[in-house]
Amino acid sequence: MKTIIQLNETSWIRRVGDDKAQELVKTGDWAYIGKQQWKAEVRDVDKKENDSDKKSKKKGKKNE
Repeated sequence: MKTIIQLNETSWIRRVGDDKAQELVKTGDWAYIGKQQWKAEVRDVDKKENDSDKKSKKKGKKNE
């Protein structure tokens, strides 16, 4: 798997197979980027939004 970004106004980031990535980069419209950038901008976006929605549960003290 490779991470690529489209080189235009949208800057669309995709994770694709090695062969597909090589084909897209050859066209000149795409470039390779690091997986960390994909994680920060695509994968973890939903997780950050969902974390703020969760309510924390308070644990009560056990009676002895």
